[in-house]
Amino acid sequence: MGCYILEKTRSGHPTLVYRNSSDVRLHSAYDPVRESERAVSAFVRGRANVIMVSGCGLGYHVRELRRTHPDARIIIVERDEEAALIAVKECPGNLDGSDIVHTAGQLAAVFDEISAAEIKGISHYVHRPSYQIFPDFYDGMYRDAGRIITSKASDLLTRFEFEEKWIWNILSNLHLVFESGRAADLFGRFRGYPGVIVSAGPSLRKNARLLGGIRDRALIVCVDTAAKVLDKIGIVPHLIMTLDAQKNSLRHFLGLRAEGAMLIGDVVSCPAVMERYRGERIFSTTAKYYSDKSGAEKRETTPLMDWLEKFMPPLGDIQSGGSVATSAFDLLLNLGCDPIVLVGQDLAYTGREIHCSGTHHNDDWLPTTTRLHNLDTINQRVVRKRKIKHLEAYGGSGSVISDFVLDLYRGWFEDSAGKVPVRVVNSTEGGARIGNTAETPLGNALDGPRKNAATPGEILQAAAGKKSDPGPMIRELEAAMEGLSALSVISSGENVPHEEKSGAIERFIDERGLGPVLGPMLRKTRAYLARQDLERERECRIFNDDVASASKKLALLLSESIKRLKSIKPAGGIGQNR
Repeated sequence: MGCYILEKTRSGHPTLVYRNSSDVRLHSAYDPVRESERAVSAFVRGRANVIMVSGCGLGYHVRELRRTHPDARIIIVERDEEAALIAVKECPGNLDGSDIVHTAGQLAAVFDEISAAEIKGISHYVHRPSYQIFPDFYDGMYRDAGRIITSKASDLLTRFEFEEKWIWNILSNLHLVFESGRAADLFGRFRGYPGVIVSAGPSLRKNARLLGGIRDRALIVCVDTAAKVLDKIGIVPHLIMTLDAQKNSLRHFLGLRAEGAMLIGDVVSCPAVMERYRGERIFSTTAKYYSDKSGAEKRETTPLMDWLEKFMPPLGDIQSGGSVATSAFDLLLNLGCDPIVLVGQDLAYTGREIHCSGTHHNDDWLPTTTRLHNLDTINQRVVRKRKIKHLEAYGGSGSVISDFVLDLYRGWFEDSAGKVPVRVVNSTEGGARIGNTAETPLGNALDGPRKNAATPGEILQAAAGKKSDPGPMIRELEAAMEGLSALSVISSGENVPHEEKSGAIERFIDERGLGPVLGPMLRKTRAYLARQDLERERECRIFNDDVASASKKLALLLSESIKRLKSIKPAGGIGQNR
């Protein structure tokens, strides 16, 4: 392993030498300051507002970058912590105002602090002497940065596409939230109980009927796609989980009997599903937890929820990996289940099928089939449209067809199974192999007598919760609606210069505390304006017009939500007032 040696230069500034099998001088032996000025002068940043620097050295180039690009966020990637410590000690000030990272995790934490809407691009400055010592490390970190930015951009685009729908759904579901149970009241109540996640993969038909025999000793959580499959064979899960905000999710529930199963839905779930469900309901919310660069835990919530949660009991946070099954996994962790058993989690086109027979997809396809156009033909056509890849099969014998998206979920389960403090068992008995899980047939996974006195169903009934008082929420919504109505008048006012009007709008939003409620509706506008170089007058006009539109729309949604909240009858438990 190499070491760093400080040396004097003719200019009086120190330089740094990396000594290993051969010496690598990280700066000029004559004048490192002048050298950094020449090197940085050739750097072309473009429109990027984030500069990622590969290599720290003593930071002369970093200081020059900060001087010539004062408006940019500078992130220094340095493989050796020793080098950064020497720079801070010997050249105090050279690294000030910059973020220093040594690992991919630290890099992700820095980017978590930067809004994706504010990133105009990343420019890469390579400190050549540092880079040539550890090229693989710096190349890898730059690739990691690309993946992080791509993920953040994808999340932002998802918000742009669905955020208004989520807000509409939350406010439409709000009265049901006060009549239903909350996931938070169940957290920790299933310690010592196995938890089973039932998904709708093709292999579910192999062992679905066995679920009935373990219902009194294991908590069974079924994703909405698989609910009809179990319903048709008379298996009643304890919980059916749904997250989808779109009306299409209603098709999973049409004709569903499911007597005895509780529906656990995200607060953004389709209101028609939550309203029409005949059994008892439980609400949760999706939140993302991450650590910032200081190690402090941060929480990112669904739009509006950080505001609404101040006026109602907590629903219970569930983290998601992008699918209902990943959310079910985190739910079982929060409940305390051990082990967690995966059933129907093929994550592949086992037998070249998309889903297990019995889902609404197959029900929709069956009436269209003919002698020459059967279910196999339909499945094949769907599979051919996907970005196919071959994965190791369950049991390790041969391979199975999957696709890019399903493989991402497989990676999520594999990574999670390796990190959680509970045992994860894959009892799918088909599909793709999931690393870090024990492959065990469902008939053997939970073999043995019941260990706990109470059944999972009895625990759910006892802990499901009671109605809560919507009074504080109603009062806050009424105050917000009044503020939005006034804001709509201000933003629509004529004969007022746009720049002056924008200032008045921002002050009013701040004074009335409307930022949390109005912010999600303006996210797309603010992101667009942050990434464009528009004349101030045009920028203000766009902002003012969008505030006027968002205020009117949101005030109407709040008004309807208030009416529904006021219709709630006092007393009674969840599942009443159908």
